[in-house]
Amino acid sequence: MASFVIPLICAAAGALCGAACQPIFNRLPETWLQDYDYDPNSGNARPAKRMKFFPHTLILIPVTAVLFFFGALFNPAFFERPELLRILLMFLPALPLSVVVISDHLNRIIPDHVVVFTAILAIFGFSSDLLYGSLWFPAGAPFWHPILNRVLGGVIGAALLFLIGWIGSWVSKKDAMGHGDIKFLLACGLLSGAYGLIFVLFISFIIGGIAAVPLLIRKRVRIAREEREIRESKNPAKARKILERKKREISFVDDPDYIAFGPFLAIGTLCFLIFETPVFNYFSDNILPALELMFK
Repeated sequence: MASFVIPLICAAAGALCGAACQPIFNRLPETWLQDYDYDPNSGNARPAKRMKFFPHTLILIPVTAVLFFFGALFNPAFFERPELLRILLMFLPALPLSVVVISDHLNRIIPDHVVVFTAILAIFGFSSDLLYGSLWFPAGAPFWHPILNRVLGGVIGAALLFLIGWIGSWVSKKDAMGHGDIKFLLACGLLSGAYGLIFVLFISFIIGGIAAVPLLIRKRVRIAREEREIRESKNPAKARKILERKKREISFVDDPDYIAFGPFLAIGTLCFLIFETPVFNYFSDNILPALELMFK
């Protein structure tokens, strides 16, 4: 039972973190949750959506509790030595990352101030690398290798997402990736480093792909229903024009066909920070030997 004391304490801290997200998020300035051209005096201005206990907080509390529990369970060495900076890096970003999940889900916006705060927390990563060493580099490696790893994680992540967004916009002829996602991935890359960025993007795209399936199904069902209603109307041409006008009037925030990518990046980053040790062990035991055989 003693081995579960610290994980249980961390689980309680995770639950408090999840519970704290609602009062913090609901006190964010309105302008943080709006586009840059937001004008409160505009006739079509709409207030930003805010968190509710059900379902947002009620889901977030057990999720953060479970993640904190396993974070302590899979990283006992952090607490035995103890390595306070690693512990802070593992748990502190959970709050701003949770705010990003809720904000991008509800309002299709990632507040710049939250991105900056998330990036600032990377100082615990830089500091822990210098003080304790990095898992990803052998003892005796030049001190600047871990630092460069984190810097490259931010730069490569932002550049890669910018490229993906540019290609998507060129193909679809409309914005495919928001600038908020690009800036946010820069912060996430600073937290995870270049090695961790691979895991972050992998998890983000996997979870995003899974989440997209029911949305695509719902879209096909909705389109089929709309086409049936148009065919059954007395004036199909007029009915289609009315439907198209309603779609144009739908706010970007309420667009049912838009999938916010920020939440998946936040989830991927948080999972890496908490499970970095088992991820590294799997990489060194399975992936690295395979790569050495391939390029030997």
